[in-house]
Amino acid sequence: MIYHDVELYNIQELLDDEDGGSVFCRIPNDLRLRLNDSAKNNAVATPGSELRFNLTGEQVKITLRNTGEQAVPALVEVYQGSFLISVHAIGTEPTEITVVHHPLSKRLGELSQEHQLPYDINLSRVILPWRPPCRLIRIEGATALPRPDQTPATKYMAYGSSITHGSTAVRPTGSYAMRTAQLLDVDLINLGFGGGAHLERDMADYIAGREDWDFASLEMGINLLGSIDTDEFERRVSYFIPTIAQAHPDQWIFCIDVFPCRWDYAGDPKVDAFREIVSAKVEALNMPKLMHVSGKDILTSLSGLTGDLVHPSPSGMEEMARNLAERMKVAIP
Repeated sequence: MIYHDVELYNIQELLDDEDGGSVFCRIPNDLRLRLNDSAKNNAVATPGSELRFNLTGEQVKITLRNTGEQAVPALVEVYQGSFLISVHAIGTEPTEITVVHHPLSKRLGELSQEHQLPYDINLSRVILPWRPPCRLIRIEGATALPRPDQTPATKYMAYGSSITHGSTAVRPTGSYAMRTAQLLDVDLINLGFGGGAHLERDMADYIAGREDWDFASLEMGINLLGSIDTDEFERRVSYFIPTIAQAHPDQWIFCIDVFPCRWDYAGDPKVDAFREIVSAKVEALNMPKLMHVSGKDILTSLSGLTGDLVHPSPSGMEEMARNLAERMKVAIP
């Protein structure tokens, strides 16, 4: 969406905040309100979301506020083009970030063109935290909107659980979804919802109806292992995958089943049953650009998990990104 000559990338709406400022929302609010509570709450977090603009004056000042709902830092990364410029911790009081022209912009621009980097050096990108949610207080300064030639033409959409959302990445660009996009030189649309990937029909219909992504990954299962039986999971998968795939038959869709997790190490057969349901549905549909991806092939290292045996560590996120990106490179010409 557009806000005062700034693109709010991977943001669909700004909602009013009773405590002041505006709430970022990654999906339409009417859809958000129809989803489960975890998705409803995490749709207003900002993984994969950016403020994008061209500086037309000397500086731009952006004021954000950490909601303070979790005792963790809210980190913002500022990029110019493909280059990291600075990192900022957003506090519970309004915190100001100043973006200026980088003194080496000319040389960085030359290198960007020489090496065919995906983002134009003149494009400023303020990459928002994956947690906790932040509020936009104000944007001050002269800006112009991004041009289409300043960003990758190809868009990768990732749907999934807290793992796709980014937990427990240290930095906003540290999630497996963001790193996969970086390795492929594409733009990310992150539709990860911590605890909220419940495969609702409304979400399937929404993803199917979007025309702004070129290929997608659908991470399915881990948020439902503890709450529904295999029959219900199969019913949900049987609507979710075909609805999206049949609306986009010419686009690659990678259906990822459950990543290694504590259910595996407890010997619970339900987790493999969930995996088999995803695999069987993809096979039954027999669509040339619909692929099943085993979560076990994406995260292979036990030490790539954190102590909860669910969420990947930073090294696990990196392994996942590299394995998934390689799988995608083989499939996509």
